[in-house]
Amino acid sequence: MSIGVGVAIYAAIKPVLKIYVIILVGYLLARYNLATVETSRGVSNMVVNAILPCLTFNKIVGNISDKDIKEVGVLVLTAFLIFAVGGVGALITKWLTNSPKQWYWGLLFAGIFPNISDLPIAYVQSMSNGSVFTSGQVDRGVAYCCIFLCTQSFLMMNFGMFRLVGLDFREPSKDEEQLSENSDNSSHLNSKLREGEFTKTPENDVIADKQGPASFHGDRQPQMLASDKGSVDMPRSLYGQDENSSQSEADLGDEPQHFLNTVSTGSSLSSSSGATASDVFRSGSRHSGSENSHSRAGVPISISDTIHRMTTARSTASALSIGSQRKSRGRQRRLSQTAKDVINEYSAVQKIKTGEMDLSRPLSLTQEFGSGNAFPSDKSDDEDEEYDGSLPAEGDRRASYTSSSQLSRRRSKKWKRSLASFVERYKLGWLVYIMVNFCRPASLGALLGIIFCMIPWVKALFVHTDVHMHQAPDGQPVLNFLMDFTAYIGNACVPLGLLLLGGTLARLEIGSLPKGFWKTTVAMTAFRLVILPIVGIAWANKLYDINWIENDVAKFVVILTWAMPSATAQVYFTAFYTPLEGEHLQMDCLSVFFLSQYAVLFITLSIVVSYALKVDLKV
Repeated sequence: MSIGVGVAIYAAIKPVLKIYVIILVGYLLARYNLATVETSRGVSNMVVNAILPCLTFNKIVGNISDKDIKEVGVLVLTAFLIFAVGGVGALITKWLTNSPKQWYWGLLFAGIFPNISDLPIAYVQSMSNGSVFTSGQVDRGVAYCCIFLCTQSFLMMNFGMFRLVGLDFREPSKDEEQLSENSDNSSHLNSKLREGEFTKTPENDVIADKQGPASFHGDRQPQMLASDKGSVDMPRSLYGQDENSSQSEADLGDEPQHFLNTVSTGSSLSSSSGATASDVFRSGSRHSGSENSHSRAGVPISISDTIHRMTTARSTASALSIGSQRKSRGRQRRLSQTAKDVINEYSAVQKIKTGEMDLSRPLSLTQEFGSGNAFPSDKSDDEDEEYDGSLPAEGDRRASYTSSSQLSRRRSKKWKRSLASFVERYKLGWLVYIMVNFCRPASLGALLGIIFCMIPWVKALFVHTDVHMHQAPDGQPVLNFLMDFTAYIGNACVPLGLLLLGGTLARLEIGSLPKGFWKTTVAMTAFRLVILPIVGIAWANKLYDINWIENDVAKFVVILTWAMPSATAQVYFTAFYTPLEGEHLQMDCLSVFFLSQYAVLFITLSIVVSYALKVDLKV
């Protein structure tokens, strides 16, 4: 079937429009805080752990068989070639444009890994109207996209290549590390001071000893300090947004003893002789007809005047607090979350520094970006007391159960220590890292799909094949209900993925950039979206000519994969290694990089697909 040039161009642009509309919806959801960073992370974990494994398993088992093992091998080879050529292009860009040293490995990672998950699958699925491909060809094309996706996922997570991003955050020397730690401690202290979480320090103890004891009325009593001139300084908490500022003047008027205690505190602190609050009130009772006061540096402090000042200040602070709260609520409704919120959610720098998280060991297997290690360390095993082998009394069942459970735990720990010593002796930690990461749901779904589809009698349990197997009463294979289940769940993968992509783009922000970084952005964008598609078309035609790929949809998926932008998962890998304090140069560079690519992708992808349909596929 042959179609005109206009139809081919429209067939190429229509899926791009559909993809960009979904991305726009995700963008708006993030801009209006309808999908926060926390919500997006939960949805992302759901996609990675449940929806994506169902999609890959269903498409691979349903559309690939042992007869397609050559094409599967060619697709894996093509994926490695894409990664290699992209990495070389990033190195050339680094050399030509003199990109910043702080983003060397980030640029290399962006060149190596393209977005071959949501975008190509969404594009292929959008061409199932029959004008170019049939529904069966589209399902086969999605299976090919899953092969590319699994190859990239294995390299990123199983082989730990996501750690390339972290190399940009290495501290160059011990002196700078010490300075960084000091600055972090000082900034942390300043933040605590700003938040009102000031703790007791030796200097405060000295001041308190000199000024005398203070009386407090509960936990809400603020401290009042007298200045050198004798006037009482109001606490800063009265003017901030704290729990005291929410009290009204009427509420304060119902607590006269509260104010008296406060004044007593201020008077005792202002007394140069260190008189206590009880002395003040005893003095006040003896001089009932006169104005009670203490003096410091010859300036009197009146109790009634102080009460009046506190009441006025409290009512003013309460009004200011209510107004500021209303303004802040209005700003929260208008302002959306930014890249700083992404860093606050994903950053694991503190855990890495304190040793709570060890990157040499597998991270948590049920999260896309782990917040801890998959298995706890065995450091506490050596602290257990050795079992002496003695048995409990014959009638003590509880003691017997406890002793047997302790014995089994110790045997298990002993076996783990033996295995750990074996791995350490023969330096097999890398193999354990790879094998453990195969237990990730995304990796496991793809691995099981590939294994089942390559065994004909196992595949016949799920879908119809040439192998004769007993069928269920409805004429379908016995385990066909699992295919229905995975298909039903997997259909949500691409829409959710594109919505998350739109939310990611919405949170990107451009901060301070190195001088001349625009050269790096333009060069890498041109290389990724213009030069690589040309290489991909030439490579796909060569594979088709030598019969390494034998169908049009495989050729189309190969060309489409070469034309993809960089993987947006790098945003979260970068946030994972970014400290909470200080500049975020790597995230700023990445933001410009992605915004420029997705601004140009609409044009480049439409041109590449139009050319592929008319010239290469001759539709």
